[in-house]
Amino acid sequence: MKYFVVAVWSIILGNVAAFIVGQLSQQQFIPSQVTIFSLIIGEVAAIGITGISKSADNRRDQKKSGN
Repeated sequence: MKYFVVAVWSIILGNVAAFIVGQLSQQQFIPSQVTIFSLIIGEVAAIGITGISKSADNRRDQKKSGN
């Protein structure tokens, strides 16, 4: 469920940001490309942050059990 929510918000925020940047720089806004790109970036970030958080939590637990 967490990754589904990340996907939805990545699509929404990615399209809004791309639209604003496209208008400011007078570039063409292509929603399909922006949607795919923002979805990939959002999911990779969510998986990476989850992995980093789990590894940091495991180190803390190992440190406590070692004392």
